[in-house]
Amino acid sequence: MPALLGSCQRDPLPVVEEDPPVIPVDSILTRIRVQADGHPVKTLDLFVYGADGLRSLERQITLEEPQDTILLPTLPGEKILVGIANSPRRFNQKALERYDAMEQLTFNFADDNPAQPILGGFCTTENHDGEIRLQSLLCRIVLTKVANTMDGYDLLEDPQVRLRDLPDAAEILRQEEFRPTELIDAAKWAQLPCDVGYFPQEPGIELWCYPNDTPEDVLGVPRPTLELQCSIRGQKCTFEVPLPPLPRGCTKEVELVVDGPGSFRYVVR
Repeated sequence: MPALLGSCQRDPLPVVEEDPPVIPVDSILTRIRVQADGHPVKTLDLFVYGADGLRSLERQITLEEPQDTILLPTLPGEKILVGIANSPRRFNQKALERYDAMEQLTFNFADDNPAQPILGGFCTTENHDGEIRLQSLLCRIVLTKVANTMDGYDLLEDPQVRLRDLPDAAEILRQEEFRPTELIDAAKWAQLPCDVGYFPQEPGIELWCYPNDTPEDVLGVPRPTLELQCSIRGQKCTFEVPLPPLPRGCTKEVELVVDGPGSFRYVVR
């Protein structure tokens, strides 16, 4: 695949072609701009669907480390453009030959990687021009502070934290109303740097999960919970913080104050 030049270049943009190219004689050039909000993009799969009728798949191409502006020969007419970045798996074109099927495409949380997350987005072109904003599904939960208010020299010993009830999968193009049907019971434990005593600890531990934005007043699949476990005077203690609705790609910060083996307070921002 030829190298692509960024939109800031004054030279004409190169046209992306397949090898060998499969381009209809009456094709036109569609300009595609891609925004990734600072996320790394190692691979980009572009899907071109017709915007009318059956919304059939017309083309799919895979680009390695693409630039942010692409010129792509397409059939005449406006298009629905879908971009999926950093996919760990290959795509079945037959299964995705209609845009309705693409809307249902899901990825598993176990396959995602916060350092190089799976990204997805779509747009409808206007005058053969469109911008795809690639977004991560991953929600970031940060344990920002743990405080110990117990009298004397009682410590929170061997503290560790994890998430429970994580959504197992999510649709890559969905923007809201994430309602997982299957859950992962618990993620791996993350150790805090040291025991928590008189001085509060600010570990900044990042925990990750897929979205579940079920409103708090609606019954449904449980939302994720942050679980802190430690020992107090030799007794194992667990403190659970229920998380609020988690929209796609959100960040929530958690502060936790332990007053005793059966007493604690928390703030989620």
